[in-house]
Order: sequence, then C-alpha cells, then structure tokens
Amino acid sequence: MRRRRLALVASLCLALSAACSKNPEATRDDHLARGDALVAQHRLSDAVIEYRTAVQTDPKSVVARQKLAEAYVRTNDLGSAMGEYVRAADLAPNDALLHLRAGQFLLLAGRYEDAKTRAEQVLALQPTNVEALILKGNAFAGLKSFDRAMDEIETAIQADPSAGIGYSVMGILQMSKGKTAEAEKAFQKALAVSPKDLNAHLALANLYWASNRQKEAEQVIKSALTVDPRSVQVNRALVMILMGTGRKAEAEAPAKVVAESASGNAGWFALAEYYVTAGRLPDAKAVLQKLIADPASASRARLRLASVNLQAGDRAEAYRLVGEVLATEKTNVAALVGKANLQFSEGKLADASTTIRAALQADPASFSAHYQHGVILAAENKDDEAVGAFKAAIQSNPAFAPADVELARLSLRAGRPAEAVQYAQAAVDAMPGYANGQLLLARAHLANRNTKAAEMPLRVLAANFPRLPVVQVEVGRLLAATGDEAHARAAFQAALATDPAMYGAIEGLAILDVKQKRPDAARARVEAAIKAAPNQAALQILAARTYATTGDNAAAEAALKRALSIDPNDLVAYQLLGGLYMQQSKLPQATEEFRRIAERQPRSTFAHTAVGLMLQLQNKLPEAIASYEKAIAINPNAAIAANNLAQIYADRNERLDVALQLAQTAKAALPRSHEVDDTLGWVYLKKKLPAQAIMSFKQSLTAEPDNPLYLYHLGLAYLETGERSLARQTLEKALKLKPDFDGADDARRVLQSLRG
Repeated sequence: MRRRRLALVASLCLALSAACSKNPEATRDDHLARGDALVAQHRLSDAVIEYRTAVQTDPKSVVARQKLAEAYVRTNDLGSAMGEYVRAADLAPNDALLHLRAGQFLLLAGRYEDAKTRAEQVLALQPTNVEALILKGNAFAGLKSFDRAMDEIETAIQADPSAGIGYSVMGILQMSKGKTAEAEKAFQKALAVSPKDLNAHLALANLYWASNRQKEAEQVIKSALTVDPRSVQVNRALVMILMGTGRKAEAEAPAKVVAESASGNAGWFALAEYYVTAGRLPDAKAVLQKLIADPASASRARLRLASVNLQAGDRAEAYRLVGEVLATEKTNVAALVGKANLQFSEGKLADASTTIRAALQADPASFSAHYQHGVILAAENKDDEAVGAFKAAIQSNPAFAPADVELARLSLRAGRPAEAVQYAQAAVDAMPGYANGQLLLARAHLANRNTKAAEMPLRVLAANFPRLPVVQVEVGRLLAATGDEAHARAAFQAALATDPAMYGAIEGLAILDVKQKRPDAARARVEAAIKAAPNQAALQILAARTYATTGDNAAAEAALKRALSIDPNDLVAYQLLGGLYMQQSKLPQATEEFRRIAERQPRSTFAHTAVGLMLQLQNKLPEAIASYEKAIAINPNAAIAANNLAQIYADRNERLDVALQLAQTAKAALPRSHEVDDTLGWVYLKKKLPAQAIMSFKQSLTAEPDNPLYLYHLGLAYLETGERSLARQTLEKALKLKPDFDGADDARRVLQSLRG
C-alpha cells in the first residue's frame, strides 16, 4: 500500500511539473508578444523588461536579443543596444545585417578595431556590401589610418557609383584631414548623384557651418526641407543654425516640427530643451508637465523639470520632483544623480557623496553617476580619486566628452598642460562641436606655450560663440601671447562688456596696462573690480601683484593680507607676502605686526601661520614651531602651517611620524601644490621610504621640471634605492641649473662620493 502511495505521489509530481513548466520557447514567445504590444503602446521601458525576460528565458534566441537591442535604441540606451546587437550577431554568424548593425554601434562607441572586424565579417559574406565597406573605412579613420580609410570608401563608391553615401563619407574623411575644398566637392557629388539624400544635404551643411559659412549652410538645409519638410534631422539642423545665428524666435517653428514628427516623446523633450536654451522656462515647464502625464516618460520628465526648476532658483520644487521619482523608484539612477547634483549645488558635499554612492551601487556602470562622483570629489580637493571617477565614466561611455574635459581641467590645475592637451583633444574628437572641449583644448595649448595649436579651437569657438565672455578672454590671451596687444585689449574689453566681473579679462587688461607703462590704469581697473567683488581672494592677489610692479609695497602688503583673511590656505598669497618682506628686509617688523594681529584675533589661523612663516624665514625655528602648532590647534586642517611644520621636523630629522601626518594633512588640503609634494617626499626620504619619496618628488617636478631643489631631493632618493647612475644625472642637472641653490654644497659632496 505504501509503495502504491509513493508511486501515486511521484506520478502527481510529474504531472504538476509538466503542467507548471511550460515549454521555454513558448514562455519566450509570450514575453516577446507582450513586448511587441508594449512597443505599439509606446511603453518602451516596460517593453525592455519583457524583452529582457525573453532573453533570460532563452539566451540563445537571436530574435529576442535583436528586439531587446531595438528597444534599447528607442530608449536611447545605446551602450546596452550595442551589447545586444553584438551578442545577437555572435549567435548568427551568417547574418550579414546583424554583423553590420553590431559594427555600426561599435563604431559609435569608439571601439574601432572591433567595428572593423564586424565589417570584415559582413564582407566575407557579401564582398560588395557598400555599407560594410563604409563601416570599414570609418573604422580605419577612427584608428587614424586615413589612407586605408580612403581606399575602402573608394571601393564602396566603385561598388555602387549611384549611391551618394560613399561620396558623403569620402567628404567626411577629407574634412577630418583638413581638406575642406575636397570635402565640399565630395558632398556636392553626393548630392548630384542622390539629390534627395538628406544625409548628403546634412553633411554639406555641416561643412559650411564648420567653415563659418552660415548662410550657405542654411540654404542647403532649406533645400533639404523641400525634399522632406517633416524630416526630424533636417528640422533639428535648422533649429541649430537659427539658434547659432541668434534667431531664437524663428527656431521655434522647426523645433515644433521635430516634436510632432519624432518617434515617441523624444521630439517633445527636444522642444523643452529649445525653450530652456531660448530662456523661455515657463514654456519648457509646460511641455514637461504634459510629458509627466504619460507613464512612459513621467520619470524622465519629472527629473528634467526638476533641473529646470533648479535653473530657475526653485530648489524646493526641484527636490519635490526628484523625491516623487525616488518614492516609487528607489534605485532610479538618474533620480539619484539628480538629487546628488541638487545637494552639490547647495554645498552639501557629504550628503551629495552619500547619494552618488547609492547611485553607483544601483548601477556600477552608470557613466553619469561616475561623472557626478568625480565632480564631487574634485570639489573636495580629492583630485586623484576624481581622476579615477572620470576615467570610470569614460570606460562606461567612451564617447562621453564632459569627463575628458574634467580630466583636462584637473591636469591643468596640477600643472600638467601636455597631459591636459591629450584629454581635451579626446573630448573634441568625441564631440567636435562641444564648446567646453574646444575651450579646454585652447587653454591647454596656451598653458603648453603652443599658440599656433591654440588658434584652431579658438577659431571654432569665436565663430560659434562670438560674444561669449570666456571665449573672448581666451582669444585675448592668445593675441597677447603672440604680441598683438591692441587686438588682445579689444577682446578683453569685449568680454567685460558682457560680464563686468570676468576675472580673466580684468587680469589680462591689468597685465597689458603694466606692460604698456600705464600703471595708474592697471590700479584703477583692479580697484574697481575689488569694489564690485571685495571677497574674491584672486582679485586681491592680482591687486598685490599690480601694486608691487608699481613699487607700492605697502598697498601690495595690505592686499595680500586681505587675500589671506579671505582664504587662509592660499599658498600663493603666503609666498608673495614672505617674498615681499624679504625683499624689503622687514621680517622682524612683519613678525611683530602679525603677532599683534594674533593677539587681537587669537583664533585666527592666518595670523599664527604668518607669525610662524616670518620666524621660519629668520631661522628662529623653535618659535616658528610654536606658532605653527598654535595654528594647527585652532584648525587641524591648516594646510600651510602643517606643511611648513612638517618641513622643519624633516630638516631637523625629528618627530618624523608626526611630520608624515602633517604633510599628509597638507596634501589632502592642497592636492595640487608641488611644494607640498616636495615636503611629503622629503619626509618619506627621512623615514627611509625612498620609493614613496621618488613618487612625490616626481609629482613636484611635473609642475616645475627645472626646480633645482626638487631635483636635488630626487637625486638623494635615487641614491637611497641604489640607482647611482640616476642619482648622479639628477644631481648634476640640479647644479647645472643653479650652482648656488639651497643644498648645492651637499649635492656636490654626494656627487663627489659617487664619482670616487
């Protein structure tokens, strides 16, 4: 009886199993059908979920992966779309169309070698496939093999001379090589062959626009509209031209065509962006409010509306909208990034950091979260960590130019202009029309003293943004560097006409005034700027430099004191003040004056640090130590006091553990200071940690490669690691640069021992 019962149970289990586990293919098809229905209803986010479930049910389904890829494209998630197209193509080795699609997305992501491989797979199946030949040519162009790229495109043209696309791509390649005339001929040939090819119209218009031939660009676009008046791409291009030529009101009509003609809600979001750019925030809000009513776009619309409200100064409403999204979607990465940005804009760095870490936990591959994390870290002066965050953003999205721009900015801040050029160029390569990329590229070339290279990005910026103050400032700096002082002055004045508080323009004009023997004009200019912005430390330092060049040391001293009262950690101000007193042989008097300030303001970090500096310059080290210790007791993060005290301890070879803590404190507060890097390296060397010392000294020399003291220190560190040849070369270079630097005698002694 028991055996029969067991047999019955077993039979029942099998029956239930058969009933409950439907055929995996049928389950997959159910999810695909539901996904198709959701696409028809424009519920794309829900469709993605259904298609993704279909793929999980049957990972080898080419159809499921292809539909998921297409849904990702429609939701603008191009990175995920690329992955699914690649996987679908791998599952269907003989499907030329899938390989072509995968290759096109790989090209878009900057994976040029992989794109070339896909093109070759298509050509193995279809040797005369024009699109594959063009894909291969574009991949070679991305790999900087322009000659091979041209060969592939010429082959494509020969395969189908009646197709305009080959000529269009040929024109793009010619443009990338700077051959504008040849590119124009190629685009015109494309139009002659295919007069209704909208892409050919767009390519020729883009060439005219990039060449500052706006009228011709507009004519070509209007010609394209006669072919297809409702074309989203053409109307979008017309919006750009009209906005770029200052005709914002005229741009509304084509912007509305884009909104009405684009698939899904993408066009309406674009219309909202037009209204934001045109400064019509109420109209932008109205469009976004309508989009909130559609469940398919509600979250995205709320988040964009939140940013518009933030721009309008309504933080409370921005927080409310972001909160509404997070109330139902706690791990919505875009909402978490938006919240972090709100917190960051209020200076709540700790809260912003916590929020952005939650976003990264929700999606470790989110490039926008990594980017915002980098922005927060940079504001916290954690530059090394910020670099890592921006690089992670680029790894997730290789075409994300803003991250390259921030890396360029950090490199410039660290005194590494050559590195900044590389990052800024990468940004421009990824997004040729990206103004911030062009601006940073120009600044990096100027910092690298390459005025010729700075001309091209500035020419592009001046053509597209002729009245933008930051562009005028960089144009002025370029002209001043090339000796064209009259036009430099005009550029700086144009910047000030738009923004009277533009520091770069004030600085540029003051420098020109002094150089042209007009000191009174320089003083008046700087003093007027300070009156308008009395709490800007940079202006006080500029005033001090201006006063010093005219011999008014008293006014220079007063300006530097004001700068330090605004920012007690401004190393440049301390250095200038110390140099000013040494130049006047007034160190004892300065010491007493700062002591009186310290007595009146006993909690002033600046006063105690200044007393310590004056005493240190007079070699009264025990008293200097006491003053620095007072400053650190008041503020444990007093960077200048910490750095100088660490230096004294290391010089005296005492309290080295404390010295290391102090130097690390200074490094955290002043991560871009090469003086602090040298102090940190000096402490490491005294603690018998030469490998770490070498890293710090090299960092110092990145900013000042010809500093003999830094070279001397590096030479001693090399000696400690047994690298005698490097030690000898480095010490010899230091002495050659300045035979009497502080430490030269010891450098000669060490060299003598190495030669002996």
